[in-house]
Amino acid sequence: MSIKSMGKIAAVAAAAGLILTGCANDDASQARAQEETCGVFVGANAKANEALNRAMQSGDAGADRAASILESAALDIRNHSFDRTDSATAPGSDETIPLRTTLQVQAEFFDEMASAVEEDGINAMNTVMPEDIEVNGMTYQEATDHLTSYCGSYFGA
Repeated sequence: MSIKSMGKIAAVAAAAGLILTGCANDDASQARAQEETCGVFVGANAKANEALNRAMQSGDAGADRAASILESAALDIRNHSFDRTDSATAPGSDETIPLRTTLQVQAEFFDEMASAVEEDGINAMNTVMPEDIEVNGMTYQEATDHLTSYCGSYFGA
């Protein structure tokens, strides 16, 4: 086999390797994006739940702090949403998830809860009705369904 033939084979092999690496990088990139998004969501929920639990233990004395932490959780999710698209693909399927709007609905839920707690005390968190929350035509229940679909493997579902 001539050097010229070996060079052509090497070039084809290199191109095939780049294509395979590109596919692997795309899959890895999608997995990282999923892990990051679901991690931000889980972290914000944990932060909010802990703040609410502490506020319930201390009564209305902890309401202002809880409201501030709820606002922070909302900000974490909302800021992350701007790095996402409304045409994300759910891992392991071809389903398109409006991820940006989904996250913004979740952030709006925390904002509503923060406002209620700040204005009327810790017991006001029970007055926030998720079914009343809507962002860009998406309801809280739709957002929860999308998030479950997108983060299902991350949550271990």
